[in-house]
Amino acid sequence: MWKESSESRKIMKLYEIFEGVSFQSIVSIAEKIVGLKSKAKFDGQISDADWQWLRLTCENQNVISKLSRAVSTYITPTMNYNDVQDEFMRSGGTCAEALNYLEEIRQELNYEAETKILQATDEVLQSEEMAQIAQQQAYIDLQNSYTQATNDNAELVTKLANSATDI
Repeated sequence: MWKESSESRKIMKLYEIFEGVSFQSIVSIAEKIVGLKSKAKFDGQISDADWQWLRLTCENQNVISKLSRAVSTYITPTMNYNDVQDEFMRSGGTCAEALNYLEEIRQELNYEAETKILQATDEVLQSEEMAQIAQQQAYIDLQNSYTQATNDNAELVTKLANSATDI
């Protein structure tokens, strides 16, 4: 009997999320994103599943490009204002707001990742192990400079001895 692993469940969940996004209209995805944005702004938090969906969606280049195309389709600078329909403006505005919110999330995630990397780097640099490595390197440098000075002195003594014998 096949036993489902946690890794295969994660892959299936990602597949379900991706398939769910790919079969929905871009406006309905934008409406969901804007709805989650409003919920996060006014309620202060959203569910973990919704946050995970937003994180995956902001990394989904297919959704980003569809939103971008939808914004340029619905909101065209050359469009005659007499031809503009309320639904076009609403849909274009929703897609633009969703696209901006996904970009905010992506920037936030990038800042968090950068901060974690900097913190980890600081921890490594401040660790006892790094202090020992620095101490070992300083000792090696000191030995090398001592050896170089000894060799230089030996050459100088040899030159002096040679000049003394020439006199």
